[in-house]
Amino acid sequence: MKKKELVHIGTFGQPQGLKGDIKINIFTSSLESFKMLKNFFMEDGKSSWIFKSLRKIGKKNIGSIEACEDRDAALEFKGKHIYTFRENFPKTNNNMYYVVDLIGCKVINMEKESLGKVIDIKNFGAGDLMEIINNGKKTFYIPMNEDNLINVDINKKKILVNPMKGLLD
Repeated sequence: MKKKELVHIGTFGQPQGLKGDIKINIFTSSLESFKMLKNFFMEDGKSSWIFKSLRKIGKKNIGSIEACEDRDAALEFKGKHIYTFRENFPKTNNNMYYVVDLIGCKVINMEKESLGKVIDIKNFGAGDLMEIINNGKKTFYIPMNEDNLINVDINKKKILVNPMKGLLD
């Protein structure tokens, strides 16, 4: 199995309570979309987790895993990544991308100069931002809107941008 067949969809956090419940930091759009994936794996793609329950308490996503009956057992999961197979996700339409597809893409400007590569997509409330690291290991953000984002070629792992004036200064 190839690593690109798996998608990192969450990470286990701190145990919650004494009965084996554990916080889950999910990377899907909602807990409901996380639940719809149904198949949850470790990084090897073979070992799986079966959730007895997945629920939201306040702003926290809490899961209960089979064979995890107490806080000590839940603590062993802390920091472990949760994966699913990429084939479990629906196909995307034009101009729609999964974050995992954008990570690692080379970012170039209109003059074909390399600006760096995408290391993450963030959203602080005003829209999606590409977090880019340049060759000098400095990170910066470019908004993912029509003004800045010109073309995304997932197959070539290249993103063409035209950053608004002053954004990179």
